[in-house]
Amino acid sequence: MRLLRSAASMSGITMVSRVLGLVREQVRAHYLGTSLASDAFGIAFQIPNLLRRLVAEGAMSAGFIPVLSQERQEGGDEQAFGFALRFLNLSLLALTVLTAVGVVGAGVLVSAFTALSSRPITPEAQELTTSLTRWMFPYIALVSWAAVMQGILNTWRIFWVSAFTSVLLNVAIIGAAVAFAAHMDQAAYAFAIGVLIGGVLQLAFQVPYVFRLGFRWRPDFHPGPGVRKALWLLVPTLFGAGVYQVNVLVSQAIAWGLGDGAVSSLQYSSRLLELTLGVFAVALSTVVLPSLAADAAAGAVDKVQATVLYALRLTCFICLPMTAALMLLGTETASLLFQRGAYSSLSSSMTGYALVFHMVGLTHIALGRVFVPVFYAFKDTKTPVAIGFAAMLLNIGLCYALAPTLSHGGIALANTGSALLQTLLLTWLMQKHTGPISDPQTTRSIALSVLATLVMVAVLVSMKQALNLGDRHGFAQLALPYLGTVAAATAAYLATAQLGGHPELSEVLGLVRRRLRR
Repeated sequence: MRLLRSAASMSGITMVSRVLGLVREQVRAHYLGTSLASDAFGIAFQIPNLLRRLVAEGAMSAGFIPVLSQERQEGGDEQAFGFALRFLNLSLLALTVLTAVGVVGAGVLVSAFTALSSRPITPEAQELTTSLTRWMFPYIALVSWAAVMQGILNTWRIFWVSAFTSVLLNVAIIGAAVAFAAHMDQAAYAFAIGVLIGGVLQLAFQVPYVFRLGFRWRPDFHPGPGVRKALWLLVPTLFGAGVYQVNVLVSQAIAWGLGDGAVSSLQYSSRLLELTLGVFAVALSTVVLPSLAADAAAGAVDKVQATVLYALRLTCFICLPMTAALMLLGTETASLLFQRGAYSSLSSSMTGYALVFHMVGLTHIALGRVFVPVFYAFKDTKTPVAIGFAAMLLNIGLCYALAPTLSHGGIALANTGSALLQTLLLTWLMQKHTGPISDPQTTRSIALSVLATLVMVAVLVSMKQALNLGDRHGFAQLALPYLGTVAAATAAYLATAQLGGHPELSEVLGLVRRRLRR
């Protein structure tokens, strides 16, 4: 219940961030649509963003938080802050150099990216992408330093501050686009300005909260044993995260060669996937890691196993109905949310087509995000690397195999297939740390989630046909019948779960009731 309360609290902020991320994509769709400029911005933002996930998220989850938790447990707050200071100072030096190299070498990065595509990219597209990459590359340093702040706050079980920084990023991009896009010859640069402003805000917002905990900065650049331990843990994770980034890079590069709009439609589809993941899975995986790390450090394997099973049940309860709903309403969802300005009905069809293949993987992608922290908690960073490498090989092979026949939908399906393989292997190999990951309660819970989802699908299909949703386009035509269909399907899911005595529904409803009484 403590995890559920923390995840629910995080979910509220995360959901606001995901909704604003959706608004950000709506603004992008309005000004850029699925044009060459939209693809260029998508690729250019992807490059520093992927490095952010590699350096910031990889470092925090695999090296920084587990060691920081151990330092705090063994030596108290003062020893933990000393380690955090030295880790931060090392990152200040390394990331400043990395950013400078990235700005100067943006052209080389984009050329290498272009070489991955199976078809030629126009010089105009390459030039615009290179310029935008150079503008946005400093974002990686800003957000990586912000990630150190996040690691400190999360270790002290303060989650909402860091979660709120993604809200600030989206607000910055939306604000810059609305303020500058109409007044610039190339509207994509307005979005690049917003990315830089957002990076500054993400770092600056967290600093006062970290200082309130007692952290103080000073120029101490001696690494110390704690930093060396964190870096040792980080090395295999960098390879593992790098494997994942190769997956994304190859996917985007192949899509770039499929013609204008392929990259953008995949990214709009991915935004909807991330929105659904952000409802609960991302928040759950965030709050799980410190608890797992503390229990693993204390040798409480039974508590780790209980946490994993609980996360598994909650994830299936949330993600299974979302998977079915968005697979059946993919094009209608894209049309409702994005179809305005430069974004046409053809753009909606392209996005909806990709969304069907993306959503097949929602549940096991969410589970993968919950399972990987289990390995990190036990300081096992090599196993996720090996699994990620196998998934990468499958993804690259499927991308090149499926794209010629399924176009950008084949790329989305390749991503889903590789994520499925990764989750299956994580589940199997995780048991060497936790023991068997199954019990009667979990089996019953998942079975009830599947049954309720099937009932929901029947209601949704009936409503979709009765209201002719497939013949409606845009917000004005779709809003009311779409919302009515979703409301009826949701009611069917919840009613079936309630009749079956679904344990996770009971706990979620209990949490809501307690919140309403406050």
